[in-house]
Amino acid sequence: MVAGRESDQAPDFRALFEAAPGLYLIVRPDLTIAAVSDAYLAATRTRRADILGRGIFEVFPDNPDDPKATGVSNLKASLLRAIEHGVPDTMAVQKFDVRRPASEGGGYEERYWSPVNTPVRDGAGNVAWVIHRVEDVTDFIRLQRQGRAQARRAQGLLERVDRMAVDVLHRAQQLQETNRALRQSEERLRQLNETLEQRVLERTRQLEAEVRNRERAQEAFRETQKLEAIGRLAGGVAHDFNNLLTVIHGSAELLLDSITSPDDVQSLKTIERAAERGARLTRQLLAFSRQQALRPERIDLRSKAQDITELLQRSLRGDIRIVLALDEELWPIQCDLGELELALLNLCVNARDAMPSGGLIRIDATNLVLPTPDRPADAPAGDFVSLNVTDTGIGIEPAVLARVFEPFFTTKEVGKGTGIGLSQVHGFAQQAGGRVTIESTPGRGTTVSLLLPRSTEEPAAGIAEARLESLRSTGTVLLVEDDDDVAAVTTGMLRLIGYQTRHARDPRTALALLLGGQRFGLVFSDIVMPGGMPGLEFARKVRQHFPHIPILLTSGYSHAAAEVVEEGFIVLAKPYRADTLSDAIRQCLASERHQHSA
Repeated sequence: MVAGRESDQAPDFRALFEAAPGLYLIVRPDLTIAAVSDAYLAATRTRRADILGRGIFEVFPDNPDDPKATGVSNLKASLLRAIEHGVPDTMAVQKFDVRRPASEGGGYEERYWSPVNTPVRDGAGNVAWVIHRVEDVTDFIRLQRQGRAQARRAQGLLERVDRMAVDVLHRAQQLQETNRALRQSEERLRQLNETLEQRVLERTRQLEAEVRNRERAQEAFRETQKLEAIGRLAGGVAHDFNNLLTVIHGSAELLLDSITSPDDVQSLKTIERAAERGARLTRQLLAFSRQQALRPERIDLRSKAQDITELLQRSLRGDIRIVLALDEELWPIQCDLGELELALLNLCVNARDAMPSGGLIRIDATNLVLPTPDRPADAPAGDFVSLNVTDTGIGIEPAVLARVFEPFFTTKEVGKGTGIGLSQVHGFAQQAGGRVTIESTPGRGTTVSLLLPRSTEEPAAGIAEARLESLRSTGTVLLVEDDDDVAAVTTGMLRLIGYQTRHARDPRTALALLLGGQRFGLVFSDIVMPGGMPGLEFARKVRQHFPHIPILLTSGYSHAAAEVVEEGFIVLAKPYRADTLSDAIRQCLASERHQHSA
């Protein structure tokens, strides 16, 4: 358990920087190394003590065995440009080999990187540092090489076909010359030759078409692999940042409870707002990578129309009007309400940016039974609600339209968009069991259509609010969390809402406490933890051996989230606040009492 005095301390930003999952290196204007993240050290096989204070190109020289190496000269030019002009300098993909440890044979290992060099100014406005951020794209380059090798094999196949065609024609000519003396068969031989030539031409066209189809299939497969790889990266980054955001947001909330200075309160609220923006960004990343732990529920869009309109109108300018047109007999839908609101918000923000002089956003919804004759063959089957968002903006060019759902693709200026808004919409629709399509005409506007499955659930009666309010916030919580910072902040939140806490860093330690006879009113456990026992397995064991103890689970993301919900556990998404933690605990306790009284 972390004492209250320690939880009041400011975050250690150097420790946070060094633990960041990205590959970061900070250099001074004289190109000496000032700081480095752990991920960068791991990627380059170096140690912090060996490189700090040294020149970057002394630590990372060109591969002496590669006479064509240009990594040092290109990187040096980029760093000097960033220092001279004071603006970020994005480099093309660079080949920059790294030293292989002597224990692995020494020498250099071929690596490819995607670097961005960002200058940081001091109080006087001078460039004091440059943040050198890279992404290791070696695997992606190797996939590209494999694609080129496959293309060469396809070209070889075409050349063989050409040689076969020439050989067949040559043999046909020899056959003609040999039988020229036989005048009676001359016409028959000519007809046979023409027929043979036609067949060869037809077969050649067939082979060419097969090669083209194979190349398209291979390109689609490579694109799928790329999206999946970026999705896994995005999910991992979001998971790590959700832990950090839990610490930042929770620490600010705990400090707000004890600080009265207006200036300090304002500063802490600024931190809270920044953490909330970070949480929204990680939700978009998780939705794109399909790792968001969704909570599907029965949603009546007509009853939510006023709330949705007010939510969307706050993100628009005064010269933009929203019109909702929902069918009188509109079916309820089954999806996560928060992700639906986020998807509509992303669509309306894009529509706003496409209407710089104002305009109209129309949101309509109709019932739809699929398949229908005018829908593509691969459309899902069943009962759906078609939710369409149409704007009167500038529209989208066809070349851009084909890429709008790609992650991190944007046509907006730097700093005006993340490029994952429509990716979140696409990921949400897929994860909800539907799909999304887009149509646009330059100069006339854009329509994005969401197909969302019809809900077959009856309206939930739920647990009475008064019953929730009657539950007392007292007792001892067994907190199972491997991240000490998250555990410290969560302990402070639990203490704030009236609970004592016992912290265990892993499920096995927590089980030992339970089996040792210690009494707890609630078990609060992370789902994703290192070691031999994941959080879900731990929760099953607690339910099996201690059925009277309520269990609340939490995670930044989890592939097993659907299974967790199906097994009846309540999941609290990270990052969370003290009030949302309190509500989740009360819901968990009330649900447990309801089950035992049934």
